[in-house]
Amino acid sequence: MEFLNKKPGMIILLLLFTVSVTAQVDPSQIFAGSYRYESSGDYEKAIGELNSLNGYDYHKSLRLGWLYYLSKDYETSKKFYNRAAEIEPQAVEALLGLCYPLEAQKNSEELEKVYKQILTLDKMNSKINYALGNIYYYRKDFLQAEIYFNKVQRMYPFDYYSTLMCGWTRYFLGKKNEAKKFFNIVLIIAPGDQSAKDGLNLLK
Repeated sequence: MEFLNKKPGMIILLLLFTVSVTAQVDPSQIFAGSYRYESSGDYEKAIGELNSLNGYDYHKSLRLGWLYYLSKDYETSKKFYNRAAEIEPQAVEALLGLCYPLEAQKNSEELEKVYKQILTLDKMNSKINYALGNIYYYRKDFLQAEIYFNKVQRMYPFDYYSTLMCGWTRYFLGKKNEAKKFFNIVLIIAPGDQSAKDGLNLLK
C-alpha cells in the first residue's frame, strides 16, 4: 500500500524529467539554423535562433557580435564582442571582431587601443600592424607609421601595400633615397603602378 501511495508522486517526477529532456536543445542545431538565416540575409531571425539558448558563452557572444554588426547595430555588436573577449581574454579573434563595428563607426581612437591590445597577444599580426600604420599615416605621424609599416614589410617584402606605404612614409619624412628604393620595388611587384610613379616623379 505504501508503494501505491507513492506512485502518483513518482509519475509526476517521471513526467517532469521527460519534459526536461524534451526541452533540452542541441546547440549545433541552433547554430545551424542561425547560419541558414544569415545566408538568406535574415539577421533578425539568425539572432533569434541563438537567443533560444540560455546564457552567453564565448561562442554565442562572438556570433551575436558578428550578427549585430551585419545588422548595423554597432553598439550591440561591440557589447557582445567585448563580452566574448572578457570570457576568453587570450582570444585574438574576439578583438579582431570588435574592430568591425569600430571601423564602421570610424572610431580611430578606440581602434588604436584595440589594435594595440591585439598586438600584446599577437605582436606579429601583419593586418593589425598595417592598420596601425595607416592610422598614424593619416594623422601625419609619419615616424610612428614607419615603425608599423616596417614590421609588415620585413615579414612580407613582396607585399604591395606595405611596400608602397613604406615609400610614401619615407617621402614625407624626407628620406628620399629610401623612398625611391621602395617605389622602385613597388614597380617590380606591380609594374605600371601609378602611385609609385607619382612618388618617383616627385623625387626627380
